[in-house]
Amino acid sequence: MQFGRIPVVSAAGGILAHSVKYNGKTLKKGTVLSAEQVRLLAESGCESVVIARLEATDLDENETARRIAARISGENVRSNDPSAGRSNIISEVSGLLVYESAELDRFNLVSEAVTVAALPPCTVIEAGQAVATIKIIPYGVDVQIVRRIEQMHPDQPPLLRVTVFNQLDVGFIQTFYPGMKQSILDKTRKILDGRLQRLGGSKVIMEERCEHHEGAITVAINRLLGSGCRMILIAGASATADRRDVIPAAIEDAGGKVTHLGMPVEPGNLLVLGEFSADCPVIVMPGCARAPAVNGFDWVLERLLAGLPVTREDIMLMGAGGYIKGSSL
Repeated sequence: MQFGRIPVVSAAGGILAHSVKYNGKTLKKGTVLSAEQVRLLAESGCESVVIARLEATDLDENETARRIAARISGENVRSNDPSAGRSNIISEVSGLLVYESAELDRFNLVSEAVTVAALPPCTVIEAGQAVATIKIIPYGVDVQIVRRIEQMHPDQPPLLRVTVFNQLDVGFIQTFYPGMKQSILDKTRKILDGRLQRLGGSKVIMEERCEHHEGAITVAINRLLGSGCRMILIAGASATADRRDVIPAAIEDAGGKVTHLGMPVEPGNLLVLGEFSADCPVIVMPGCARAPAVNGFDWVLERLLAGLPVTREDIMLMGAGGYIKGSSL
């Protein structure tokens, strides 16, 4: 692509790089100058303009944006018509934005001419929301650069997708100590119901309230499993401090296993993740989950409801950005 300042009389067919005012009118940047516009500019006293002129091997900014958007748009997302070298990627459903940050980085490392910016991975998305934007920096890009991006990882699916939330039957256990106010448990349930409604409409089909003792919790778990719950959430009267603590012991007594204890997210450090089967995870909620403010419990719950696996390594890698401050649902 040619770019620079040239005499205005030679500018026909060039792309105007900066807006120009003449005789009370304005030619906006990005205008492809016609012979008539060049004549009017010259008659007004304009001597030179800065233009871009595409080579035969170049794609214009909008076609480049369209092709890049098509390359990275996956399940449940679409791109809008490009304008001024920009195309936004829009979610067609409510759900969770899924992509690997390292893969997005690889697209951006190909050329300074092509930029892709996206919301953080695992962001909760509403239908119609923009999840990413492609902006082409120059007015044209060599077609070989575009082809290089289009041919990256041909055996892999497109970069960006939105996964819809599953509607699960949830079992909920709250433990208490003697004298603990039931209003605290009532409020916790109300807040949990709000979270589940926001994340696709899963519902608590059975709740058990019992003493904070492994025997009582084991009995409660077995009742929930017998009712057909596909996820079990436990809010303990006391935080879990060890794999041998009361609630982890009850999970194992009921035939489950503890996958991971703790997470590098604050608030949310004292979360416990486990499972009774591949189709029935269990989360021991950190104390902060009794409040509506975003915490580590949300990050794990959102992924599980979206049908994404959550491994102990996944949790241990949540530390970048894991110091949550001042955000709320």
